[in-house]
Amino acid sequence: MSPMERAKSRAARDYRKYLHTFTEEFQAEVERKHVQFYGSSARMGRPPLSLQDHQQKAKRCWDASWSHYVEQCKADGRAPEKPEQLAKFRSKDKSGRRGHDRVIYLLKYIRQQQRKADDAAKKPDENYQQALEQTRGRPPMTKVEKVHHYRNKAEKARQEVLEILANLPKSEQLYYRIYDLKVDRRQARLCINKPDNPQAVALGLSAEHAKAKIKELDAQIENLESERAKAVKQDKPKAKRGRPRKMTAIEVSDKATEILQNAFDNGSAQAIKAGADELEYLQRRHQKLEELLKEARERQLRDKRRLQAKIEEQERELRELGIDPDEVVVNG
Repeated sequence: MSPMERAKSRAARDYRKYLHTFTEEFQAEVERKHVQFYGSSARMGRPPLSLQDHQQKAKRCWDASWSHYVEQCKADGRAPEKPEQLAKFRSKDKSGRRGHDRVIYLLKYIRQQQRKADDAAKKPDENYQQALEQTRGRPPMTKVEKVHHYRNKAEKARQEVLEILANLPKSEQLYYRIYDLKVDRRQARLCINKPDNPQAVALGLSAEHAKAKIKELDAQIENLESERAKAVKQDKPKAKRGRPRKMTAIEVSDKATEILQNAFDNGSAQAIKAGADELEYLQRRHQKLEELLKEARERQLRDKRRLQAKIEEQERELRELGIDPDEVVVNG
């Protein structure tokens, strides 16, 4: 992000936070914390801030970020946007540090394994000879085996990093190179600020050599960042800008003539296809009607048979009782 984008993003976030302190949701949360604190018998810890204190604190942050944003706009020769417009900058807000992914994890893992290999190589052989003479536990690796073991693990991780970077665009590849150089710069600063740090001791750089290395790394990082800025523009798909060009009168006439000619040439084929589709539709509909009529006839036949069987059963019951079914029907 450019300095202008960072200043605008910070001002937008602080303005939204300041507006959030006036919402009912925020006020209810502050009230809940007060009740929880004063309702406790122990009352341990610092008492929560009041709603007015929260609003004043958010107002101070907003004033500071707004002043910085206005100054940056003056430096760039641009007019600052209104606070109401800044509140809608949420969708374009890309602030914050990028999260760690597999490549960054592997880069850190490679450094750890290389450091372990270097530490194992620096230890005298007498320590390994004493360890080999121990009879308890698993037999330890020799000095050569241990160095080879850690370097082999670092090489496998390095191969995985190369495989991942091979499928990424150039801008992403440059990002990880810049990240790796920044880690080297941070470790070189340890030799100046904290020379007793184990990593600084392992590097073995004096303050003068560390400053020279930092200067060299800064130049490399600056060159790679400018190269990455160009790569980002190339990797992004170019969006179509502006309205489409209007066609001239001659182009409109030619286009209309082409459409009419295509319609005339393909008219017979389209008519045949439309007729075939209509015939197929009528055939499907006729078949469906025949199936419905067949089901209706079968249903009617089943109902007729069921009714006839019921009548015969009732006549049999009447004959068993000594009653003539014909007389019942006539009298009825």
